[in-house]
Amino acid sequence: MTSMKRVCQAVLLSLAIGAGAAPSYAVADPRPVDPFVPGINEDPQLAAAWQDWQSRGVDDYVLTVQRRCFCPPSAAVRTVVRDDAIVKVTQGERRLRPRKGWSMDGLFILLREALAEADSVDVQFTPRGVPKTIAVDPERTVADEETYYAVALSRR
Repeated sequence: MTSMKRVCQAVLLSLAIGAGAAPSYAVADPRPVDPFVPGINEDPQLAAAWQDWQSRGVDDYVLTVQRRCFCPPSAAVRTVVRDDAIVKVTQGERRLRPRKGWSMDGLFILLREALAEADSVDVQFTPRGVPKTIAVDPERTVADEETYYAVALSRR
C-alpha cells in the first residue's frame, strides 16, 4: 500500500469514527451564566427580588420555564445550573444547546429589558425572589403579541 493510500485510509477512518459521535452541545463544557448586575436606576421591585434571590447564595438549581404566546405550543425548557453554569438543557425529550437554557440571571435580564421596552409587564415573585409568572405586553394597542412565562425552581 502506498503512503498516499495509508493517509487516505487514516483520514477516512477518523471521519467515520467522528461521524458517530454525539453532537457537540451534548458533551460541551458548561456555559457560564450571563450575570445580572442591578443598576442605579433599577426598578425597585426587580432590585428587591434580585436581592432576595442573591441572599440565598444558590448556585445549583433546576429551572423550568414554560413560554406561552399566540404561537404554536411548545414544551417547557428545563435547565440544570451547577456552580453558576448551565450544564444541561432539555425541552421534552430533546436535548438543546446550553445557550437555549434559562438561568435566574437570564430571567432578571429578560425582566429588565421588558420593563424598559414593553408597555406592560406583570411579574409575580416568590418570597425567595424567584419570578413565578411573567406577562409581557410589548404594545397595548396591538392584539395577540403578549408573551407569558411560568417559572418553576427546584434545588435538584
